[in-house]
Amino acid sequence: MSRILISATPIPGHANPLLLVGEHLSKRGHTVVFHCGDLFREKAEAAGLQFVPLLGGANYDYRRLGELFPERNAVEPGLQQLSYDMQHGFGDQIPDQYRGLQGIIDQYGIDAVVTDCLFMGSYPLLLGASKSSPPVIGCSSFPLWMRRRAVSPFTGLDSTAEGLRRNAEHNRQFEDALAPATEYINALLKVCGASRSIGFVIDASCTVFDAFLQFTAEEFEYAVDDKPANLHFVGPMIPAVTSSEEPEWLKKIDGSRPVVLVTQGTIANSDFNQVVKPAIAALAEENIQLIVTTGGGDLDIPLSPNVHVESYIPYPLVLPKVDVFVTNGGYNGVQQALSLGVPVIAAGATEDKPFVAARVAAFGVGIDLKTGSPTAEQIRDAVRTVLSDGKYKQRALEMQKAFARCNALETTAAIVESTIAESAMPVWSEQEMRAAVGKR
Repeated sequence: MSRILISATPIPGHANPLLLVGEHLSKRGHTVVFHCGDLFREKAEAAGLQFVPLLGGANYDYRRLGELFPERNAVEPGLQQLSYDMQHGFGDQIPDQYRGLQGIIDQYGIDAVVTDCLFMGSYPLLLGASKSSPPVIGCSSFPLWMRRRAVSPFTGLDSTAEGLRRNAEHNRQFEDALAPATEYINALLKVCGASRSIGFVIDASCTVFDAFLQFTAEEFEYAVDDKPANLHFVGPMIPAVTSSEEPEWLKKIDGSRPVVLVTQGTIANSDFNQVVKPAIAALAEENIQLIVTTGGGDLDIPLSPNVHVESYIPYPLVLPKVDVFVTNGGYNGVQQALSLGVPVIAAGATEDKPFVAARVAAFGVGIDLKTGSPTAEQIRDAVRTVLSDGKYKQRALEMQKAFARCNALETTAAIVESTIAESAMPVWSEQEMRAAVGKR
């Protein structure tokens, strides 16, 4: 069996899918080291993994992101904020991440590194900083955002002649807007000893790896022209249903009224005026049951009788009873809803959320409100539309079937194991090959 290092950015959406991968690989007999922030130690050790904490500034508490990056709030949402996040939310961690990886690889004799694709401390391993290093397998828990001819990062899929011209211009604007991030990260990689640089930072997060695993079904992603050899669609990483006992309040939800679940996830929950409060205002008088999860945040407003609020709700427990999922567009949450055939209303403006929301609309599984701060009227109209027009439910059920055809954990394990096996094979020079043939 092999020794595998899993490294992850210490944020739930990045770390939790890789915890599932680590646990699965461990059960297959591999020795798995999980390298992440201290907040994930308990989960890692409960999954039977050896835990090694990140070093220095890379080991931060995601619940304090506002304190760690106070200037981020002054950066305009959209491309400017994305550029800031790539530089400081991910790029600044590169030296400490790389230092930690080197130590673990040397100590454990690691056979392969499996990493969150924005754990950029893995990039020097791939760009010549080490004379020899194990293969590095990147994993993505957000939409595939490498540039494609038929896709605009702003308006989505369009392969018409006019659309291709517009896509080319939009992709150029996308690259120009993030050029400061690309330059910034290349400078950090050079400090770490990388002998080669990345091109466009967004493309690099997909193409730089020996193998790249996209955690979704191909049916929930725009078509890929000239598919890179390293790209694999393995399916969404959906947590297994646990034996958690259904709480009394949830037992009382009997399907007599439509059920709407609202969330802003675990990160973007400092301002509930974005989605949660407008949703409560929008649906307080509707003949529905509204369930709100605050992701650990505090919600202090008067509630109507049809609203139930919880800090955390295990999605596998509640989603089977849900008719519409209203979200700010977290990729993992959206895919969990679709895995159960629940249509989605998405309202996201930061990180990868606009890209997730665009796919919700493109594949007909729900509605993209195209804003991170929808009005109560927009949410009410969207919920009424999804509940009354069966096409959204039908498409969500079709996506559920597509997801069910995937076995993300088994496929991921097979790719990791085959990558390790291939890297262990000797690479012969042309002269060595001729000599071997001559001896036969």
